[in-house]
Amino acid sequence: MLQRREVKFEVVVEADGKPSIDGVFADEKDAVERARYLLTLAKYSVVRVSRVNQAGREETIFEKKYMGGGKVTTISAIDEAAFCTDVLDVFGFESRMTLLRLFRRYWDEQIVIPAEQLHRYYPLRYFEREQTLFNPGLSRLAALQAPKAGVNPFQRQDELARMFNKLKEMAQEGDVLAPFDKVLGSSGVAGLLAEAAAKRPPEERDRLVTHAFSVVLEPARDWQEKVQTLLRFHEEDAPPTIAVVDELLAEMLDGREPIRALIGYAPDLSSALQALLATVRGDLDDRLPNTDVLLTVSNVMGGGGYERTRAALLNRVQGGLEGTHPLTRTGQAADYRACQALVDQLAGFDGFMGGPPIAAAITMRAKTAFRERDHDLPFEETVQRLSARLGGAAARIGYMLDLATSPYGRRRISYLVERLTEQFNRVRSAAELAAPGTPVDAIRSGLGRKLRNAGIPRALADALVAKVASIPDHERVVPTVPPVTETTVEIRAARIPPRRRLMVSVNGQRFVMPKDTTELVIGRAVDSHVVLDVASASRRHAVIQYQKGEFILSDSSRNGTRLLEDKSEPRTLEKGRSAPLRTRGEIVIGSPSAGETPVRIAWEVVN
Repeated sequence: MLQRREVKFEVVVEADGKPSIDGVFADEKDAVERARYLLTLAKYSVVRVSRVNQAGREETIFEKKYMGGGKVTTISAIDEAAFCTDVLDVFGFESRMTLLRLFRRYWDEQIVIPAEQLHRYYPLRYFEREQTLFNPGLSRLAALQAPKAGVNPFQRQDELARMFNKLKEMAQEGDVLAPFDKVLGSSGVAGLLAEAAAKRPPEERDRLVTHAFSVVLEPARDWQEKVQTLLRFHEEDAPPTIAVVDELLAEMLDGREPIRALIGYAPDLSSALQALLATVRGDLDDRLPNTDVLLTVSNVMGGGGYERTRAALLNRVQGGLEGTHPLTRTGQAADYRACQALVDQLAGFDGFMGGPPIAAAITMRAKTAFRERDHDLPFEETVQRLSARLGGAAARIGYMLDLATSPYGRRRISYLVERLTEQFNRVRSAAELAAPGTPVDAIRSGLGRKLRNAGIPRALADALVAKVASIPDHERVVPTVPPVTETTVEIRAARIPPRRRLMVSVNGQRFVMPKDTTELVIGRAVDSHVVLDVASASRRHAVIQYQKGEFILSDSSRNGTRLLEDKSEPRTLEKGRSAPLRTRGEIVIGSPSAGETPVRIAWEVVN
């Protein structure tokens, strides 16, 4: 009788090759009856009953198959892992991301994220028996973490196994967290965080938060529904709430399958990557056949604060660039143009978005996309072409420093050092390396850190930083003095040409270009210079730039920018189009036909 009480009977079902435990019974007859009932539903491809003793040994006593078992799922290769000293650390974001990437195929098949699964006893129990997942996964984690723990990999694997057993025990006791789950439903994330801080120690915060969201997300059966459910908790002006939602959203969007589901159609690789980059910028075009959920993510990203989600999306962009799949379906010429478009979208003030990983990925992709006569471009020419497409000294220097920091670029460090030295020698003002509003001292310290991270020889790095330190801090670019030549001129005819300025006025604000800024961003994003409260406006709607003495208005919006210029016919700029601003006029953004009051931005060029 004692042996009989130690045995349990588990009913396991499979649908689309995904197994899960339906229930656990103390009596064999009850378990088999449950299995037969599940078969009558015609819902599962496999239903079986396993007899399991306390040692974890199992024996199948009943099984019915219609389509056979699912495909074998294995672990993914990872090179770093978050270190946990206590089981509560497992619920932290970095630890969850490690588990997500290690068991990527498993999570994608189950359509769950670790934040959900860590609280469910039966899935954890079944996961433990997956021979191609559990033991290989523990072994890989142990190998990566053993040096930090100061033990050998076998000892660390034993520690991880004990931690997993404790995790299962906590999953069985999850009912004690039900009051916190209810607070999330009634008072949102802010209420949950306040309740957790008041009644539980800080180290339990991640467990409480992920448990509450696991309950909310459990009914959602596909990625679109999960993301939509999560974003209901987004509050634009609540940083603590954004931080929580950001972690969970990044966990969802870090995988290839969720991204495919959110894009919603099957574009070529270039279109998919451009959609992700537009989402990162918060400016996804709603005229393209992307899903409403991805448009919602784009709008949320445009409000700022979602740095982890931004990193997750850029990680997917990096993966697409590093792959071997062509950017388009129509040949080399189209790939060339597509790569140029991606380069332009990735470009920022101080290099490419995403830092060293993206710098290396876009360089490798450009080598093949820019190929000539069926031969990839040499590394040196690829770097030159990419540098030429970047706007200024800060962008070119930032790109090459990021590239030198990556393992791919380190193999060509000598060439990159030469090019960096050339770029630094062309800098005539510290302002060339500083984004608007950034103190020059911060630029100098940042450059020093980047130079050291890139592996630039210490003596050269110190010399380059010293060069920047010797440059005047004001924004005036020191001109190169031309050779002196003797020329007879009439004194009264010699005039210094006046310097033109653009005066921009809107809603009581006034900007002077190029005195206040050399680039004026107009859009709904909160970090724009001119922030628009117009629904039809884009996050980054339009930009005015000072280029070689001219003021250029460029449109990057979904709905266009109307330009009313003195003594000229009104016109509308569409996405990607530019026009010089001369004399005076107005920039009008908004649609009266949609019930909006357009924003009117007055401008005037003065000498």
